[in-house]
Amino acid sequence: MAKIGLLGGTFDPIHNGHIRNAKAAYQQLKLDEVWFIPVLNNPFTKEIVASNEERMEMIRLATEDYPYMKICDIELHADANEKSYTYDTLVKLNRMYHHDFYFIIGYDQAEQFEKWYQADRINTQAILVVIERLGYLKHPNIEKFKMIELEVEATDISSTAIKNGDVSALDPKVLHYMMMHSIYTKTMIQPLMSKKRYIHSLSVADTAREFALNNNVDSNKAYIAGLLHDIAKEMPMDEMKVLMSRYYPEHLAASVPVWHQWLSAFLAKEKYLVEDADILQAITNHTTGSVEMSLLDMCVYCADKYEPTRDFDATKERALCNQDIVEGFRYALKDFYAFSKKKNRKIDKVFFEIYKKYVEEGTHG
Repeated sequence: MAKIGLLGGTFDPIHNGHIRNAKAAYQQLKLDEVWFIPVLNNPFTKEIVASNEERMEMIRLATEDYPYMKICDIELHADANEKSYTYDTLVKLNRMYHHDFYFIIGYDQAEQFEKWYQADRINTQAILVVIERLGYLKHPNIEKFKMIELEVEATDISSTAIKNGDVSALDPKVLHYMMMHSIYTKTMIQPLMSKKRYIHSLSVADTAREFALNNNVDSNKAYIAGLLHDIAKEMPMDEMKVLMSRYYPEHLAASVPVWHQWLSAFLAKEKYLVEDADILQAITNHTTGSVEMSLLDMCVYCADKYEPTRDFDATKERALCNQDIVEGFRYALKDFYAFSKKKNRKIDKVFFEIYKKYVEEGTHG
Protein backbone atom coordinates (compact mmCIF):
# COMPACT_ATOMS: atom_id res chain seq x y z
CA MET A 1 0.00 0.00 0.00
CA ALA A 2 1.14 3.51 -0.76
CA LYS A 3 2.01 5.86 2.06
CA ILE A 4 0.11 9.13 1.52
CA GLY A 5 0.51 12.30 3.54
CA LEU A 6 -2.59 14.46 3.84
CA LEU A 7 -2.27 18.18 4.42
CA GLY A 8 -5.64 19.83 4.95
CA GLY A 9 -6.40 23.52 5.29
CA THR A 10 -8.03 26.54 3.77
CA PHE A 11 -4.85 27.39 1.81
CA ASP A 12 -6.16 30.93 1.66
CA PRO A 13 -3.52 31.38 0.36
CA ILE A 14 -1.01 28.53 0.23
CA HIS A 15 2.46 29.68 1.31
CA ASN A 16 6.02 28.44 1.68
CA GLY A 17 5.28 27.09 5.14
CA HIS A 18 2.80 24.63 3.68
CA ILE A 19 5.32 23.50 1.09
CA ARG A 20 8.03 23.18 3.75
CA ASN A 21 5.74 20.96 5.85
CA ALA A 22 4.86 18.78 2.88
CA LYS A 23 8.54 18.33 2.00
CA ALA A 24 9.44 17.48 5.59
CA ALA A 25 6.69 14.88 5.88
CA TYR A 26 7.61 13.36 2.51
CA GLN A 27 11.27 13.02 3.44
CA GLN A 28 11.05 12.02 7.10
CA LEU A 29 8.12 9.61 6.80
CA LYS A 30 9.31 8.25 3.43
CA LEU A 31 5.93 8.93 1.86
CA ASP A 32 5.00 8.14 -1.71
CA GLU A 33 2.90 11.30 -2.12
CA VAL A 34 1.54 14.27 -0.21
CA TRP A 35 -2.01 15.36 -0.98
CA PHE A 36 -3.21 18.91 -0.32
CA ILE A 37 -6.88 18.93 0.68
CA PRO A 38 -8.46 22.40 0.47
CA VAL A 39 -11.32 22.60 2.94
CA LEU A 40 -14.78 23.76 1.87
CA ASN A 41 -16.08 25.01 5.22
CA ASN A 42 -13.51 25.01 8.00
CA PRO A 43 -15.25 24.64 11.39
CA PHE A 44 -12.68 26.98 12.97
CA THR A 45 -12.52 29.62 10.20
CA LYS A 46 -15.20 32.26 9.72
CA GLU A 47 -14.44 33.29 6.18
CA ILE A 48 -12.47 32.00 3.21
CA VAL A 49 -11.55 34.86 0.86
CA ALA A 50 -10.44 33.11 -2.32
CA SER A 51 -12.85 31.01 -4.36
CA ASN A 52 -12.45 27.24 -4.61
CA GLU A 53 -11.08 27.62 -8.13
CA GLU A 54 -8.59 30.28 -7.05
CA ARG A 55 -7.35 28.23 -4.12
CA MET A 56 -6.96 25.17 -6.34
CA GLU A 57 -4.95 27.15 -8.89
CA MET A 58 -2.70 28.66 -6.23
CA ILE A 59 -2.00 25.18 -4.85
CA ARG A 60 -1.24 23.95 -8.36
CA LEU A 61 1.20 26.80 -8.94
CA ALA A 62 2.93 26.30 -5.59
CA THR A 63 3.34 22.53 -6.03
CA GLU A 64 4.05 22.21 -9.76
CA ASP A 65 7.78 21.73 -9.17
CA TYR A 66 7.17 18.80 -6.81
CA PRO A 67 5.81 15.73 -8.66
CA TYR A 68 4.91 13.96 -5.42
CA MET A 69 2.62 16.78 -4.30
CA LYS A 70 -0.97 16.38 -5.47
CA ILE A 71 -4.32 18.12 -4.97
CA CYS A 72 -7.25 16.19 -3.53
CA ASP A 73 -10.50 18.12 -4.00
CA ILE A 74 -12.73 15.67 -2.14
CA GLU A 75 -14.00 18.25 0.34
CA LEU A 76 -14.83 20.79 -2.37
CA HIS A 77 -17.49 18.40 -3.71
CA ALA A 78 -19.29 18.18 -0.38
CA ASP A 79 -22.44 20.05 0.65
CA ALA A 80 -21.58 23.76 0.74
CA ASN A 81 -23.98 24.22 3.68
CA GLU A 82 -22.20 21.67 5.86
CA LYS A 83 -18.97 22.07 7.80
CA SER A 84 -15.97 20.06 6.60
CA TYR A 85 -14.84 17.56 9.22
CA THR A 86 -11.54 15.71 9.00
CA TYR A 87 -13.02 12.47 10.34
CA ASP A 88 -15.68 12.33 7.62
CA THR A 89 -13.10 13.07 4.93
CA LEU A 90 -10.79 10.33 6.17
CA VAL A 91 -13.61 7.80 6.24
CA LYS A 92 -14.43 8.64 2.61
CA LEU A 93 -10.78 8.40 1.55
CA ASN A 94 -10.37 5.02 3.22
CA ARG A 95 -13.41 3.74 1.36
CA MET A 96 -12.03 5.03 -1.94
CA TYR A 97 -8.40 3.96 -1.59
CA HIS A 98 -6.30 1.26 0.01
CA HIS A 99 -3.49 3.51 1.26
CA ASP A 100 -1.82 4.22 4.55
CA PHE A 101 -2.78 7.80 5.33
CA TYR A 102 -0.74 10.22 7.45
CA PHE A 103 -2.76 13.28 8.45
CA ILE A 104 -0.45 16.28 9.02
CA ILE A 105 -1.31 19.15 11.37
CA GLY A 106 0.53 22.04 13.02
CA TYR A 107 1.20 22.57 16.73
CA ASP A 108 -1.50 25.23 16.88
CA GLN A 109 -4.01 22.64 15.67
CA ALA A 110 -2.68 20.03 18.07
CA GLU A 111 -3.40 22.36 21.00
CA GLN A 112 -7.12 22.34 20.24
CA PHE A 113 -7.34 18.86 18.76
CA GLU A 114 -9.73 17.61 21.45
CA LYS A 115 -12.30 20.08 20.07
CA TRP A 116 -12.26 18.44 16.65
CA TYR A 117 -15.26 16.42 15.58
CA GLN A 118 -14.73 12.74 16.49
CA ALA A 119 -11.24 13.57 17.79
CA ASP A 120 -10.92 10.21 19.58
CA ARG A 121 -11.65 8.31 16.36
CA ILE A 122 -9.57 10.25 13.85
CA ASN A 123 -6.46 8.22 14.54
CA THR A 124 -8.38 5.07 13.62
CA GLN A 125 -8.54 6.43 10.07
CA ALA A 126 -5.03 7.88 9.71
CA ILE A 127 -1.75 8.22 11.55
CA LEU A 128 -1.55 11.70 13.03
CA VAL A 129 1.54 13.80 12.34
CA VAL A 130 2.34 17.13 14.01
CA ILE A 131 4.73 19.86 12.87
CA GLU A 132 5.99 22.42 15.34
CA ARG A 133 5.27 26.12 14.94
CA LEU A 134 7.03 29.14 16.37
CA GLY A 135 5.50 30.28 19.66
CA TYR A 136 3.84 26.98 20.58
CA LEU A 137 5.07 24.59 23.29
CA LYS A 138 4.64 20.83 23.34
CA HIS A 139 1.06 20.01 24.23
CA PRO A 140 -0.33 16.93 26.05
CA ASN A 141 -2.57 16.23 23.05
CA ILE A 142 0.46 15.06 21.10
CA GLU A 143 0.91 12.04 23.38
CA LYS A 144 -2.79 11.60 24.06
CA PHE A 145 -3.66 11.21 20.38
CA LYS A 146 -0.44 9.33 19.49
CA MET A 147 0.88 11.98 17.09
CA ILE A 148 4.21 11.53 15.31
CA GLU A 149 6.38 14.63 15.64
CA LEU A 150 8.37 15.89 12.67
CA GLU A 151 11.64 17.74 13.01
CA VAL A 152 11.10 21.01 11.18
CA GLU A 153 12.56 24.43 11.87
CA ALA A 154 9.80 26.46 13.48
CA THR A 155 8.50 29.60 11.73
CA ASP A 156 5.70 32.08 12.24
CA ILE A 157 4.48 32.10 8.64
CA SER A 158 0.72 32.63 8.40
CA SER A 159 -1.91 33.31 5.78
CA THR A 160 -3.19 36.17 7.95
CA ALA A 161 0.17 37.96 7.75
CA ILE A 162 0.12 37.57 3.97
CA LYS A 163 -3.35 39.10 3.74
CA ASN A 164 -2.02 41.99 5.79
CA GLY A 165 0.76 42.69 3.33
CA ASP A 166 3.71 40.40 4.16
CA VAL A 167 4.41 38.66 0.86
CA SER A 168 7.84 37.29 1.77
CA ALA A 169 6.57 33.74 2.32
CA LEU A 170 4.85 33.38 -1.05
CA ASP A 171 5.94 31.52 -4.15
CA PRO A 172 6.41 34.22 -6.83
CA LYS A 173 3.96 32.43 -9.11
CA VAL A 174 1.32 32.47 -6.39
CA LEU A 175 1.92 36.15 -5.62
CA HIS A 176 1.62 37.07 -9.30
CA TYR A 177 -1.63 35.10 -9.58
CA MET A 178 -3.02 36.77 -6.46
CA MET A 179 -2.28 40.26 -7.75
CA MET A 180 -3.64 39.66 -11.24
CA HIS A 181 -6.88 38.36 -9.74
CA SER A 182 -7.06 40.94 -6.91
CA ILE A 183 -7.74 38.20 -4.38
CA TYR A 184 -6.26 39.77 -1.23
CA THR A 185 -5.04 43.07 -2.64
CA LYS A 186 -7.47 45.21 -0.66
CA THR A 187 -6.14 44.12 2.71
CA MET A 188 -2.53 43.82 1.50
CA ILE A 189 -2.26 47.48 0.54
CA GLN A 190 -4.07 48.85 3.59
CA PRO A 191 -0.96 49.04 5.86
CA LEU A 192 0.77 51.22 3.24
CA MET A 193 -1.56 54.18 3.59
CA SER A 194 -3.79 56.26 5.81
CA LYS A 195 -7.48 55.49 6.14
CA LYS A 196 -8.43 58.37 3.85
CA ARG A 197 -5.91 57.32 1.18
CA TYR A 198 -7.08 53.72 1.46
CA ILE A 199 -10.74 54.63 0.95
CA HIS A 200 -9.70 56.77 -2.00
CA SER A 201 -7.73 53.89 -3.56
CA LEU A 202 -10.64 51.47 -3.29
CA SER A 203 -12.93 54.06 -4.85
CA VAL A 204 -10.49 54.76 -7.70
CA ALA A 205 -10.33 51.02 -8.42
CA ASP A 206 -14.11 50.71 -8.57
CA THR A 207 -14.48 53.87 -10.66
CA ALA A 208 -11.71 52.92 -13.08
CA ARG A 209 -13.33 49.53 -13.58
CA GLU A 210 -16.67 51.22 -14.25
CA PHE A 211 -15.12 53.56 -16.82
CA ALA A 212 -13.33 50.63 -18.46
CA LEU A 213 -16.46 48.51 -18.71
CA ASN A 214 -18.32 51.35 -20.41
CA ASN A 215 -15.49 52.07 -22.85
CA ASN A 216 -14.59 48.54 -23.97
CA VAL A 217 -11.33 48.61 -22.00
CA ASP A 218 -9.93 45.75 -19.89
CA SER A 219 -11.78 46.27 -16.61
CA ASN A 220 -9.59 43.88 -14.62
CA LYS A 221 -6.45 45.83 -15.52
CA ALA A 222 -8.22 49.08 -14.69
CA TYR A 223 -9.21 47.75 -11.28
CA ILE A 224 -5.71 46.50 -10.47
CA ALA A 225 -4.10 49.78 -11.55
CA GLY A 226 -6.66 51.70 -9.51
CA LEU A 227 -5.94 49.71 -6.36
CA LEU A 228 -2.18 50.13 -6.70
CA HIS A 229 -1.95 53.67 -8.06
CA ASP A 230 -1.14 55.29 -4.68
CA ILE A 231 0.77 52.55 -2.84
CA ALA A 232 3.88 54.77 -2.67
CA LYS A 233 2.02 58.01 -1.98
CA GLU A 234 2.82 57.98 1.74
CA MET A 235 6.24 56.36 1.56
CA PRO A 236 8.78 58.04 3.90
CA MET A 237 10.62 60.84 2.12
CA ASP A 238 14.07 59.36 2.69
CA GLU A 239 13.00 56.11 1.01
CA MET A 240 11.45 58.01 -1.87
CA LYS A 241 14.65 59.98 -2.46
CA VAL A 242 16.77 56.83 -2.49
CA LEU A 243 14.52 55.04 -4.97
CA MET A 244 14.05 58.08 -7.19
CA SER A 245 17.81 58.68 -7.30
CA ARG A 246 18.52 55.05 -8.07
CA TYR A 247 15.79 54.21 -10.56
CA TYR A 248 14.29 57.47 -11.82
CA PRO A 249 17.05 60.11 -11.76
CA GLU A 250 15.59 61.71 -14.87
CA HIS A 251 12.47 62.62 -12.86
CA LEU A 252 14.13 63.95 -9.71
CA ALA A 253 13.44 67.51 -10.81
CA ALA A 254 9.72 66.81 -10.94
CA SER A 255 7.52 68.04 -8.11
CA VAL A 256 7.80 65.75 -5.07
CA PRO A 257 4.01 65.15 -4.89
CA VAL A 258 4.13 63.40 -8.26
CA TRP A 259 7.05 61.09 -7.45
CA HIS A 260 4.62 58.46 -6.25
CA GLN A 261 3.36 57.76 -9.76
CA TRP A 262 6.74 56.25 -10.69
CA LEU A 263 7.36 54.71 -7.29
CA SER A 264 3.91 53.12 -7.12
CA ALA A 265 4.58 51.46 -10.48
CA PHE A 266 7.99 50.42 -9.13
CA LEU A 267 6.47 48.77 -6.04
CA ALA A 268 3.75 47.13 -8.10
CA LYS A 269 6.41 45.48 -10.24
CA GLU A 270 9.20 44.78 -7.75
CA LYS A 271 7.23 43.93 -4.59
CA TYR A 272 3.97 42.58 -5.96
CA LEU A 273 5.30 41.13 -9.25
CA VAL A 274 2.81 42.91 -11.47
CA GLU A 275 4.53 42.61 -14.84
CA ASP A 276 1.73 43.73 -17.13
CA ALA A 277 3.03 46.73 -19.07
CA ASP A 278 -0.44 48.22 -19.52
CA ILE A 279 -1.13 48.24 -15.78
CA LEU A 280 2.28 49.68 -14.92
CA GLN A 281 1.86 52.42 -17.52
CA ALA A 282 -1.59 53.31 -16.20
CA ILE A 283 -0.14 53.69 -12.69
CA THR A 284 2.76 55.76 -14.00
CA ASN A 285 0.47 58.11 -15.93
CA HIS A 286 -2.25 58.55 -13.34
CA THR A 287 -1.04 61.90 -11.92
CA THR A 288 0.63 63.96 -14.62
CA GLY A 289 -0.56 62.04 -17.63
CA SER A 290 1.64 61.75 -20.73
CA VAL A 291 1.56 62.38 -24.46
CA GLU A 292 1.09 58.64 -24.97
CA MET A 293 -2.09 57.95 -23.01
CA SER A 294 -3.87 54.67 -23.66
CA LEU A 295 -7.59 54.35 -23.02
CA LEU A 296 -6.72 52.36 -19.90
CA ASP A 297 -4.48 55.21 -18.74
CA MET A 298 -7.35 57.64 -19.23
CA CYS A 299 -9.72 55.46 -17.22
CA VAL A 300 -7.36 55.43 -14.23
CA TYR A 301 -6.40 59.10 -14.62
CA CYS A 302 -10.03 60.25 -14.67
CA ALA A 303 -11.03 57.85 -11.88
CA ASP A 304 -8.33 59.37 -9.69
CA LYS A 305 -9.73 62.84 -10.33
CA TYR A 306 -13.46 62.10 -10.18
CA GLU A 307 -14.04 59.12 -7.87
CA PRO A 308 -17.06 59.62 -5.55
CA THR A 309 -15.19 60.13 -2.26
CA ARG A 310 -13.60 63.36 -3.51
CA ASP A 311 -14.83 66.47 -1.69
CA PHE A 312 -16.83 67.77 -4.66
CA ASP A 313 -19.70 66.51 -6.77
CA ALA A 314 -18.31 64.97 -9.96
CA THR A 315 -21.47 63.20 -11.08
CA LYS A 316 -21.49 64.96 -14.48
CA GLU A 317 -17.79 64.29 -15.03
CA ARG A 318 -18.20 60.59 -14.30
CA ALA A 319 -21.17 60.41 -16.64
CA LEU A 320 -19.04 61.94 -19.41
CA CYS A 321 -16.23 59.46 -18.76
CA ASN A 322 -18.67 56.56 -18.89
CA GLN A 323 -20.02 57.85 -22.18
CA ASP A 324 -16.63 58.59 -23.79
CA ILE A 325 -13.41 58.28 -21.83
CA VAL A 326 -11.43 60.33 -24.37
CA GLU A 327 -13.83 63.26 -23.95
CA GLY A 328 -13.74 62.72 -20.21
CA PHE A 329 -9.95 62.89 -20.25
CA ARG A 330 -10.00 66.09 -22.31
CA TYR A 331 -12.44 67.62 -19.88
CA ALA A 332 -10.19 66.60 -16.97
CA LEU A 333 -7.22 68.36 -18.62
CA LYS A 334 -9.23 71.53 -19.18
CA ASP A 335 -10.58 71.28 -15.65
CA PHE A 336 -7.06 70.99 -14.20
CA TYR A 337 -5.79 73.90 -16.28
CA ALA A 338 -8.64 76.18 -15.23
CA PHE A 339 -8.30 75.22 -11.56
CA SER A 340 -4.52 75.76 -11.59
CA LYS A 341 -4.88 79.17 -13.21
CA LYS A 342 -7.53 80.18 -10.71
CA LYS A 343 -5.34 79.12 -7.78
CA ASN A 344 -2.24 80.58 -9.42
CA ARG A 345 -0.47 77.23 -9.15
CA LYS A 346 2.64 76.35 -11.11
CA ILE A 347 1.96 73.98 -14.00
CA ASP A 348 4.62 71.52 -15.12
CA LYS A 349 5.74 72.14 -18.70
CA VAL A 350 4.95 68.53 -19.71
CA PHE A 351 1.29 69.32 -19.06
CA PHE A 352 1.23 71.79 -21.90
CA GLU A 353 2.47 69.14 -24.33
CA ILE A 354 -0.33 66.84 -23.19
CA TYR A 355 -2.87 69.64 -23.32
CA LYS A 356 -1.80 70.59 -26.83
CA LYS A 357 -2.10 67.03 -28.11
CA TYR A 358 -5.39 66.02 -26.58
CA VAL A 359 -7.26 69.31 -26.21
CA GLU A 360 -5.96 71.80 -28.78
CA GLU A 361 -5.21 69.25 -31.50
CA GLY A 362 -7.99 66.86 -30.45
CA THR A 363 -5.90 63.71 -30.76
CA HIS A 364 -7.67 60.47 -29.77
CA GLY A 365 -6.20 57.92 -27.42
